[in-house]
Amino acid sequence: VSAVNPRRRRRIPGLAAAVGAAIALSACATDAPQDTWQPAGENAQKIHDLQWPVFLTAGIVGVLVFGLLAVTVLRFRDKGQAMPEQTHGKAWLEYLFIAIPAVILTTIAIPTVGVVMALADTDDTECVINVTGQQWWWEYDYPVAADGTICGFTPSAAEASPIITSGQVVIPTGTKVLLRGTSRDVIHSYWIPRLNGKRDMVPGRVHYLRLSSETPGIYAGQCTEFCGLSHAN
Repeated sequence: VSAVNPRRRRRIPGLAAAVGAAIALSACATDAPQDTWQPAGENAQKIHDLQWPVFLTAGIVGVLVFGLLAVTVLRFRDKGQAMPEQTHGKAWLEYLFIAIPAVILTTIAIPTVGVVMALADTDDTECVINVTGQQWWWEYDYPVAADGTICGFTPSAAEASPIITSGQVVIPTGTKVLLRGTSRDVIHSYWIPRLNGKRDMVPGRVHYLRLSSETPGIYAGQCTEFCGLSHAN
């Protein structure tokens, strides 16, 4: 039996930690046009404020679980020793491992339900844009409101008719816009990460999504439903 160098054995966990940190840091980006961690609107900010504690909690739980697993594997690995004391059947320990996840999930669920309900509220929207998903582009229809304006814009007499465009949606800054979405062919999923979460566009149904932007800019979005061979377009 060959002896294992103790120094080498100590270097293995450190090397694994370094590799893990390098992989985690490689996911960081400074130029990410579809980054949910850079909210630019009220709705995206609500999602951002919710995901921070959720991911932090998940990270802490993950570190504890993997740490406990590593300690267990290293400390109790088979060296030919006698069977260690078993903890199976200790009711207090089993109840504890049930109670802790229940408390964590309940703590996360309460604010999550509140945010979901807040995002679904469309009573405060100030203008409407109709969105129709097609293979493979978005159609935007700006209807004329009862006061003669089009999403806050007062058109001239020659322009006083619905405006229909494709590919890019234009909304006024600081205005809560209601998107009424549907699809002309298959299921699409509308998503502008920096302004709000995802919303499916289903043929024969109308789904609502509220958008608002605090500062002028260009905010990239995409369809997140695999809607066919040219989905990426």
